[in-house]
Amino acid sequence: MVLRVNCKKSGIVKRGFVLCLILATLTLLFEFDLRPNAQTELSRSQRQEIKKRAKSTKKTIGDLENNYLKRQEAHYKRQDRKTRKIMRRGQKQARKQASRRSQPWFKRLIFRWKSRK
Repeated sequence: MVLRVNCKKSGIVKRGFVLCLILATLTLLFEFDLRPNAQTELSRSQRQEIKKRAKSTKKTIGDLENNYLKRQEAHYKRQDRKTRKIMRRGQKQARKQASRRSQPWFKRLIFRWKSRK
């Protein structure tokens, strides 16, 4: 084992390394098939099927959201006054926190720093 300190590589070694690197890169590039393999054009029936699925998915999601809101409202109406008040406070707090999160973290920090003064 030879210990070398601050040895410089000759220009030939550097050029050889760069040449090998270029050849390896070109070999890899030529190995890959860069042409698109996927079918680019969809038939009319396929497009209609995709539209139909998207529409039915959207309708299903809308139905689920409506059912969730109706059940939430029914649950709220079954509670007594004290519990309703607690639920409203919680909902108000949740809305506040959600609206705060719509701002970037650094804006919230800047607001906190400004409000300390």
